[in-house]
Amino acid sequence: MSWQWNKLRGSGKATLREFRQKEKRSKKIAAEKASAHISWRISAIGVISLALVVVLALRLWSIQVLNASVYKKMANQTIIKKVPIDPPRGLILTRSGQVLAGDVSEEVVTIKPTIGPTGKNWVALDPNGEANVSALLGIKESQIYTDMNNVQNIPYQPVPIAYGVNQQDILQINEHPNEYGGIAVEQQYLRTYPQNSLASQVIGYVGQINSLEYQSVAKTGIYSENDPTYGQTGLEASYEKYLYGKPGYQLEEVDPAGNPVAYIGVTPPQAGDSVVLNMDYGLEKTLTNDLTQHLIALRNGQFGGPYPAPSGAGVVINIHNGHVLAMVSVPGYNNNLWVGGISNAAYQNLVNAYGYPLNNYAIQSPNPPGSDFKIATSTAALDDGLITPSYEFYDPGYYTVGNLTLHDAPGDHPGWITVVPALALSSDDFFYNIGAMFWQQQSKYGVTPIQNMAAKYGFGVPSGVDLPQVDNGQVDSPSLRKVLHKLAPAVYPSTYYEGDNMEMAFGQGETLITPLELANAYATFANGGTRYAPEMANAIISPSGKIVTKIAPKVMAHVPYGSQANYQAILAGFEGAVDNPIGTAYQDFTNFPLNKWEVAGKTGTATVRHGFPPTAWFVAFFGPIGNPEYAAAVEVSAGGYGTSGAAPVVRQIIDYLMSNPPPKVKY
Repeated sequence: MSWQWNKLRGSGKATLREFRQKEKRSKKIAAEKASAHISWRISAIGVISLALVVVLALRLWSIQVLNASVYKKMANQTIIKKVPIDPPRGLILTRSGQVLAGDVSEEVVTIKPTIGPTGKNWVALDPNGEANVSALLGIKESQIYTDMNNVQNIPYQPVPIAYGVNQQDILQINEHPNEYGGIAVEQQYLRTYPQNSLASQVIGYVGQINSLEYQSVAKTGIYSENDPTYGQTGLEASYEKYLYGKPGYQLEEVDPAGNPVAYIGVTPPQAGDSVVLNMDYGLEKTLTNDLTQHLIALRNGQFGGPYPAPSGAGVVINIHNGHVLAMVSVPGYNNNLWVGGISNAAYQNLVNAYGYPLNNYAIQSPNPPGSDFKIATSTAALDDGLITPSYEFYDPGYYTVGNLTLHDAPGDHPGWITVVPALALSSDDFFYNIGAMFWQQQSKYGVTPIQNMAAKYGFGVPSGVDLPQVDNGQVDSPSLRKVLHKLAPAVYPSTYYEGDNMEMAFGQGETLITPLELANAYATFANGGTRYAPEMANAIISPSGKIVTKIAPKVMAHVPYGSQANYQAILAGFEGAVDNPIGTAYQDFTNFPLNKWEVAGKTGTATVRHGFPPTAWFVAFFGPIGNPEYAAAVEVSAGGYGTSGAAPVVRQIIDYLMSNPPPKVKY
């Protein structure tokens, strides 16, 4: 104020009293203006509040009076839910019609769930019904609660809580519905495997669909997100799209809270198509029994040893079309363990069982083939012109290159030999020499002539078999060594040497194959060089018995032999292994009627790791004179020499087929 007063005083226009009166009037005017502005705001807020109250009152009056009946109807309105019903799966049948996998309609006690008070968990629709059925069937209520909240369950669908219930308990539930509210006895389809463990890994099992599987089939619109009957392994998985069928639906009314109100009706499911296999039921059983007993004999020391022989596998193929007549992996398991869900204890028993039965050794866990691989080496050497049928090599029982000396089997030193006796008596040195010569003449024959021929026979490449989870094996090579070196630098050098090529030439080193690959390779040779895709299935059949799909043979490759003389030289070597006294399998076919059926084959004894018994192999092709029809391969892990560890089982296969030719396919 002082500067304002001084200014007025200096001008002579006002006294101090006049100035203070003027200042007081100014403050009063300002206060009156502020009070008027606040009063306006309060009035505006009051008007708005009153308007809101009026609107709210009108809205409540509208809901509770004018539209009361409308909203009451909406509150009581129900929602129609479609609850899926799983269809019965199609059958899996042998070529003559025996059921390997089917469905059985079984009475199952179910409980109807509803949303609990928290809105998160499912609880029994009627707690009294839950308590009563718990007492009747001896099931803990906590277990029933766990079953209702299993992630596999589909919302609003009755939850199975007991299978295989006796008729007396079923009558009790059905005749006293008031005591068992929410409890029902329903007919459901369960997968069943009437042959128990026969062809268990080949048939496979069903289980809950996982998220990745569901994503792949969601567009079909036939699967529910937690479907419990989706093919997981074996043929159940391979032919899932045919086996599953078409689901039905149960139409059900539920209130807005999700509680069931009434059943409207049912659209029944449609059964899936059936898969008819090329498998011969009698041959499959015979091979399974023979191989199982042979493993026991090896463990008991009846063929030397004793040998660990934890597992074995066998495959029989029709050489003219690739039809798989038998595929066996021992040990096996009972597929019925998976029906209704396998328990953790049962699964752990399988995981820890001797021989690991969950593995299908016919198509998985490949091993070095040993001398059985010589089919690829001899074919490459003859077809490329590295050797001729008359080429002679002196075998003193060992082979030296640089500082490396490799040996034949103990006691083998045949002297001068051609490819025929080299195959019959299984001279390793002869094939070491071929591996060395190919390596030394890369400028003429390339880096991988043997590997290229092996691929034509199907070693280390996809076979085309209609089964999932197949190991394709591998053939040792410079490129493979580079891959292995990247994976394990301390174990595998990056360089592939001449000695590696020599080991590869007789089926050792990093070469690994499966019994299916071996059987198909010799089937290819037996028919003159056409490699077919091995086929487990023959046809897809509708529930009414009509053919949906007939599975035709598929040609995968052709093997060249250069000349008939080359082919005959290899054939004579395989025949000599069986019918010549120098042959490695000669003793296994003593007294066999070779004048009625011709048999040619090859033993294999492969080192898996030093200080551990070798893997035993035997492969053969056979049939009526002039018309061989079948090829069979047997592998026994840690089973000793091929002549005792595997050949006796193939001999039993041949004996069986002579008297029991496979019947024609039923469809």
